[in-house]
Amino acid sequence: MYKNVFVNQCGYLPGMQKKVTIRSEKPTPFSVHKSSGEFVLSGTADKRVENASAGETDYIGDFSALTEPGRYYIMTENRSESDTFVISENAYDHVLQKSFAFFYLQRCSCDLPKEAAGAYAHRACHTGSALVYGTEEHREVSGGWHDAGDYGRYVGPGAIAVAQLLYAYERNPSLCGSYLSPASSAPEAAADSPTADTARHRDADSQKRALPAWLEALKYELDWMKKMQREDGALYHKASCRSFCGFIMPEEEQEEIVLSPVSVTATGDFAAVLAMAVRFYEKYLPAYAAELADASKKAYQAMKVMELPGGFKNPPEISTGEYGDACDRDERYWAAAELYKTFGDAEYREDFEKLAAEKIYCGYGWADMGTYGNLAYLSTEHPVDEALKSAIQKEMVSHADTLLKVVSADGYGVSLTEKEYVWGSNMNLANNGLHLFDAWKLTDDRKYLDAAAEQLHYLLGRNPMGLCYVTGCGSDAIRHPHHRPSGFQGKAMPGMLSGGPCSWLADETVKGVFTAPIPPAKCLCDMTGSYSTNEVTVYWNSAFLQLLASVTEALH
Repeated sequence: MYKNVFVNQCGYLPGMQKKVTIRSEKPTPFSVHKSSGEFVLSGTADKRVENASAGETDYIGDFSALTEPGRYYIMTENRSESDTFVISENAYDHVLQKSFAFFYLQRCSCDLPKEAAGAYAHRACHTGSALVYGTEEHREVSGGWHDAGDYGRYVGPGAIAVAQLLYAYERNPSLCGSYLSPASSAPEAAADSPTADTARHRDADSQKRALPAWLEALKYELDWMKKMQREDGALYHKASCRSFCGFIMPEEEQEEIVLSPVSVTATGDFAAVLAMAVRFYEKYLPAYAAELADASKKAYQAMKVMELPGGFKNPPEISTGEYGDACDRDERYWAAAELYKTFGDAEYREDFEKLAAEKIYCGYGWADMGTYGNLAYLSTEHPVDEALKSAIQKEMVSHADTLLKVVSADGYGVSLTEKEYVWGSNMNLANNGLHLFDAWKLTDDRKYLDAAAEQLHYLLGRNPMGLCYVTGCGSDAIRHPHHRPSGFQGKAMPGMLSGGPCSWLADETVKGVFTAPIPPAKCLCDMTGSYSTNEVTVYWNSAFLQLLASVTEALH
């Protein structure tokens, strides 16, 4: 269905700023109606934007005055209608439930029972030992999350996902604490029940507080990453087969698993996220937190002596996701800051401040760790250089100001310029929302928070495609993601964030669809074969969830 009126299909909190984008050539009156048809209020979309990214003229209207809970739609004078949406204090509870349950459904090496996983139930997969590349050694590396639409497991992306999900929990413990694991309705043997390893740690601990379901879910990935640590402290970069398999269920992938060589980035990310995790688990599982601390410190020392310039490169026989990242200084930066915040040793402070003196890094995502380091340094209870702290804050706000200018000039409140609709653009947009949120935390200026919320609205339907980019949510969501279990079953697993428009036209499917030039913000193909515009990853979902948790807590 062709659309001209765009809103967040999943809805709004009552106190949110609420905007509608109308594709039009002139200012356009609109009216808001209850789902029953009853008229509620009227307005005019009168802010004109020549939207080069979408190749259209947009008019923006405001209906923030509407705060009464209910279900609504917007209609224009020519009877074009928006998707329906709700206004509710709980508007996003189901979105969070589905988006976080995705991590359960991505679990590797364990049975996912039908009672918990529905159509995506499967037997334990990838349970055999893995060959260490270039040797005859084998290691047991079961567990963890399938990274994306394929069945590889990657340390760096997994570490980022865990970090963002820990931040989500920290910023909105009420919303995240309401999460109910899919396994709560499954038999006692379900994979999400407390593992034997968790039970062992509880038996060893004097404190036996119940581990929240959110942290129990993250522990599954942390436990796998620990298995990826070599005896000298370094981390194997990834565990995958030599090449991608077809669209089969995970237990059907029977090729040999290979551990790719160690990398600085994987080792630094591991050191950082385990140090971070210590602060969350120590009050529930002290013995486990101590293991995380030891592994973190060991990885940090290994990282300090590693010199592998140019980033990770796939060995010749391996063609699965590379996650190369030629610059590893931001990973070192994050690790130093995180270990200093958790452990307080002078060594970590000196290392961080030396790197920060050369450059203050900003960035969220698998290749850009700077902001994680900044947040750790700014929030530590240990002594810091006040001048450096001030400089970091200034740099973070300056970065947000650059994004704010883009948001203010876009017809959908998007933080991406015309050239920034790249592979994984929705991740970049969500992470931009986090930068804007950080600026709000530093300045208490509402404009940054509203701009952060606009990124959420875009992902949930107020975008040029008129699609909710999270499967199974909203009234018109992505239906055919590049995701092997979804492709095999013929329907999208719920709760997955699509990668979003990519002007590169990097796969054969999208090249076949767009044979003529297309505006960047519309370079999306909702077809299973389009991995460059419609794949999913754990670290895209984690960026979305951190943004969702942060914005909703601030605006409640």
